[in-house]
Amino acid sequence: MSFALDVKDDLLKVNNLSVDADKLQIEAMLRFGGEVVISRPMKLRFTCSSMSVIRHFVKLCKKYYDIEYSIESRIINRFDNHTVFTCEVNQNADLIIKDSNLIGNESQRRIDLCHNSEEAIAYLRGAFLVRGSVNDPISKSSHLEIITITDAEVLFIQKLMNQFELNARIIKRKNYYVAYIKAKEAIGDFLYRLGATQSMSYYEDVLITKEISANAKRSINLDIANQDKTNNSAQEQIKYIKYLEYNYPLEKLDSKILMVMKVRLDHKEHSLSQLLDVIHDEYDPNLSKSGLNHRFRKIKELALRL
Repeated sequence: MSFALDVKDDLLKVNNLSVDADKLQIEAMLRFGGEVVISRPMKLRFTCSSMSVIRHFVKLCKKYYDIEYSIESRIINRFDNHTVFTCEVNQNADLIIKDSNLIGNESQRRIDLCHNSEEAIAYLRGAFLVRGSVNDPISKSSHLEIITITDAEVLFIQKLMNQFELNARIIKRKNYYVAYIKAKEAIGDFLYRLGATQSMSYYEDVLITKEISANAKRSINLDIANQDKTNNSAQEQIKYIKYLEYNYPLEKLDSKILMVMKVRLDHKEHSLSQLLDVIHDEYDPNLSKSGLNHRFRKIKELALRL
């Protein structure tokens, strides 16, 4: 099962806290997956690729309207064969159509959405159940989207999302409009607000694990880079020291320079700090790091002159 389906299963367990929130969820589901059939009597068709969402729609409708309905399925033969379910409401569909103002522009309940966060969430939940998707956090890219066929509806969804500072954006994809979120933190916030707490916990656990792994890799790479730098620096110092040993009378060298040469040859893989520890323990407790660097520069300068 995909992560998007897990999220939807999680959302189907959420109960709205008011009648208006329930009816807004019905309206959102119909605006994203519904069709009004002009006949006598009026009929409603609600289509979705999830039987669980179809059952949820029926459950909500039966809670407020005395409906009769039928459900049928058909297989869509495209790139991947998948089943689509359609619920047809045959009795009292006109009440749902009127209550949700599906033939008009907007219901008054929907107009008032922007002033009530609970009801805005209920509408977004209904829209996501029908036409929403989200990438598994294991994947490289983060992406959550809700698809619609009208520009007015996608602008409304974007407005609702951005009430919660989710930075939702819009693109057109063929004949569809898409409201989408890319930021990982915003996707987690959206799932939390919709009530998909179990999915949100999994989402954040994966992100934390990925971040820890990435930090560990960066730390290891940094350690390797530092070790390479230390090794290269040590090899260069040893090269100059050995050159002086074979080409310069050592008795003419300052005793402090000779001490540094000996310590470096005795500890070929030590970093500068480790060399300084040895010098402090065995030779000169007052030598500073800059002083040690200065002596290695003197060795290099003398070797290069020769």
